[in-house]
Order: sequence, then structure tokens, then C-alpha cells
Amino acid sequence: MINKTRYQKMKKLILASFVGFTALNASAQADPMKELACKGYVDAVEKGLKNTQNAKQSVKSATWVKLGDAYLDLGRNCTSDSMATQKAYDTYVKALEVEKAAGGKKTKEIEDILKSKALGDGFLQQGAAYYNSKNMVMASKFFGQSSRINDKDSTAALYAGIVDQSLGNNTAAIQSFKTYFANGGKDPAVFYSLAQIYKIEKKFAEAVEILKKGSEIHPNDKDLKNEIINTYISSNNIEGAIIDLEKMVAADGGKNSMNMSNLALLYDSKAQELNNEIQKIRDQVSKGSTADLEKKLASEKDKLSVYEGEIATLTAKMKKEPKTAAATKKRIAEVTSQKVAIEEGIAKISSEIESKKASMSGNSDIAKLPALEAKFKENKDKALSYYKRTLEMDPNNYDANFNLAVLYFNEAVETKKAVDAMDMKTYQTQGGKEIDLKVCQQFAASKPYFDKCKSLKADDDLVLENLKNLERILEQCNK
Repeated sequence: MINKTRYQKMKKLILASFVGFTALNASAQADPMKELACKGYVDAVEKGLKNTQNAKQSVKSATWVKLGDAYLDLGRNCTSDSMATQKAYDTYVKALEVEKAAGGKKTKEIEDILKSKALGDGFLQQGAAYYNSKNMVMASKFFGQSSRINDKDSTAALYAGIVDQSLGNNTAAIQSFKTYFANGGKDPAVFYSLAQIYKIEKKFAEAVEILKKGSEIHPNDKDLKNEIINTYISSNNIEGAIIDLEKMVAADGGKNSMNMSNLALLYDSKAQELNNEIQKIRDQVSKGSTADLEKKLASEKDKLSVYEGEIATLTAKMKKEPKTAAATKKRIAEVTSQKVAIEEGIAKISSEIESKKASMSGNSDIAKLPALEAKFKENKDKALSYYKRTLEMDPNNYDANFNLAVLYFNEAVETKKAVDAMDMKTYQTQGGKEIDLKVCQQFAASKPYFDKCKSLKADDDLVLENLKNLERILEQCNK
């Protein structure tokens, strides 16, 4: 039996690098005018700090707001203080406390500052700086803060999700990506990324759902559709994969050879699964078969009849020939002892037969065999049909050629098992020669496809090995 690669690789979307991150940061090149401006922001911060230390000024919220503004200007325009935006936020919070203590007339004004786009952008820019310096923990913190402040913005949510995903913070990444979509984000790569997180978390239904949403938004994106199939396969949901891939084949009018080949392989795989289940039940039936015991029982009963006949003959002889009665009586005792042993053996065999029959009568799997065999044939026929349709479109499709060769080869192996299980009498009476001929025909059917694979990949060791084995088999068939 030849094992094949389980599924043809399907092209995947790879999330792009963080386009635009560097654009969020100030240029690293020396700029005298900028340096002068940054010195002004630093001076404003120092002046603001002094004012907060003044007893009269420190009880005014405006003093703290001005200091917060200075920190925010520094954070958004300069790189000298990587925590400037956080300091601005903390200072605005202090301003709010001071204002509430003073009566709260400007409370809403300060609360609006804490929710402002300017503050959110400040966190976004400094988060980008942390990302570029490879400090992912702080980048995650600042992007997350930016997203919470600018809660209608998709950019910060996207960056937060990306960084959290790289850190393995899946719960946070999922929430950030959901926010990104809720705020209008539509990048197909993000649908793919969120699906990958769900797959890691073994949440396959959620992964399929998000990929389907992405496919609805991007109906021409083949990668998202293929990833739906991959996800079904990862969760061992071949039925779901078949349903969706059938839709894809219908939608493209059966003109996409990769979809066709993948669908053939799915049906082929389903057929193999069904065949494995069928073989397990057949093994149970074979183990529960009483045929050999029935033959043995019949043989022992024949022996018993012989011994019973001999005892009857000896008994009659003892009456007719009294002179040899002692010797005859001794022989009767010996034969009777052997007869008893045979009867005990018959009783034991009969018990084993009844036990096996009882165990098989309670085996509900046997009743499933006809339906399973019908499903197996249906799936195998569909696999065969789709492989051939693939090759009609693309004769050089390596996977379709190889898998079709394997299908015929394995079919021959299965048929040969039936012949190998026959004894000579069964072989002669139940068409063993005809089955042998069918086996050879099935092996021969696989050869053209292996030959094609060799012509496409002359150095493929697996194909070369299978061809060598197949040629030996066909030599035996021709003898």
C-alpha cells in the first residue's frame, strides 16, 4: 500500500510587515529647525514642572493641562523622551483630579483631552518607536492605549493586534483585530491572521467564520477561500472542506485545476478513511468467524463416529469370541477413553462456536458494512472523476498524476488481499484466476501515471521506487 501526501499545499496569505510604522516616527536625520523646536518643547516641559511645584499654580487644573500639552508635543515631535506621551496622559489625569477638587467646571474639557485623537496619535507614534527598537512589550502597551483612546480608529487596533500576536498574547490580539474590523478595517491579511490565532486556540469554527467573512468582502481572493479548506482539514472536518470546495469548483465553472485536484484528494482521503473503517469491521468479522471451528467440529464428529463404530464392533466380538474377551475388553476401554476425549473436544469446540456467534450477534458494526461500502465506492468514484477532470485541464499536474497512480495501485493491493486469503479449493471454485487477472489490470492501470510523474520529476525517489516495484509485479503478471 502506498501512502500519499495528505493534501496538496494551498497558497497562503502572509501578513505583511508593518507598513507605515517608520512613517509614524520623526526622521532620524539631523534637522536644525527640528532640534530647535524640540529644545523649545523640553523648555516648555521644564517650565510646566516648575509651575506645578508652585503652591498657588499647582491647585489650578490649567497648570497641569499645560504641562500635559508640553509632554504631548514632545512625545509627538521628538524622540528624546520615549515616555513623554505616557507622562502627558498621567498629567492630564492629575489635571482632572485637581479640577474636580476645585469644583469641576472644566471637567468635561479635560475628559475630552483624555479621549482626544491627538493623545491617541501620540501613543501610536511612540508605540511605533518602541516597535522599531524591538521592545514589543512596550509597543503592545502603547498601541493598546492608543486603540482605547481612539476607539473608532482601525490603525492602532491593527498594530496592537499584530504586536500582541507576535508576543503570543492571543486573547488581546483577538480583541484588537475584532476592534479593527468593527472600525472598518478590511485588509485580507488580517482576516487570515485572526484565523491563525483561532486555529492555534483550536477554535476551528471561529477560524472558518472569520475567513468566510473575509471572503465575502474579498470575493476574488482565492487565498482566503483556500485557507477555509486548510482550516477544515486541520480540524479533520473533511466533509466541511468538500462542501466548500465543491462550491468553489461550481463558482469557477470547473476551470481551476488546483481546486479540482484538491477536491479529488479530499474525496480520495474520505474514501481511505471509510476503507480503514470497513477493514476494521471485516477484521472483527474474520476474528468472529466460526468457519474454521465448524470444519474442525465436523472432523472431530467424523472421528467420534469411527470410534463409536469400533466400540460396537469390539462389543460384538467379545460376545462371539469369549476366549479373547479379556483382550477385547481392554481394547474397548482404550477406545472408549479416546472417544470420551473426542467428546470433550467436541463440547469445547461447540462452546467456542456458540461464544463467537453470540459475540458477533451483538456487534452492531456489522450492520453498518453495506452503507459504509456504498459510501466508500461513491467517494472513490468521485475522486477518480475529479482526478481525470484535473488531468483533462492540466495533463502535467504532478499531484493528480501521482495520486491517481496511487489510487489504482492501492486498489490492486486491496483486490489481491482477497486472492491471498483463499485456499486452493476456494481459489479454484470461486474464480481465483479471474480475480488475479483483475489485480494485474489494476496494477497496470497505475503505471502510465507513475511514468508521467517520472517524466515531470525524474529525480523523485518515491516515484522511482514505486515504479521499480510495480515493474516487478507486472513481470509476474505476464508469466
